[in-house]
Amino acid sequence: MEHLVEIANFAQAETAEILASLLRAEGIACTTRDEASSQVLRGAVDIGVRVEVMEHNVPRALELLKDSGLLQPEAEAEEDKNTDASAGLAGYVPALRKLAIILVALIAGALAILGYLRLFPH
Repeated sequence: MEHLVEIANFAQAETAEILASLLRAEGIACTTRDEASSQVLRGAVDIGVRVEVMEHNVPRALELLKDSGLLQPEAEAEEDKNTDASAGLAGYVPALRKLAIILVALIAGALAILGYLRLFPH
């Protein structure tokens, strides 16, 4: 059984939609995921907007992606981040931020459950 494969992940939903439009214009069915999450959590968590295609379309979709030039600035930025030795712990900030948000959400959920149990004893 064939499944969807992520071919790109963009920080901006608009860029993901440009690629999706290009793929659809070439007859390649695709989906975009996490548009809402990336908009709501922008700046707090690096989710990004994923562009996915069916497995059999991956080679052609990657070729179109490469030819489009949409990944050029982000690819260079990623390369710079990986080669900058002075960055130190800065490369871990997005992951730490994501973990902190998850931890706060878990604590808030636990406090809500405890509050509910105290207000409505069984």
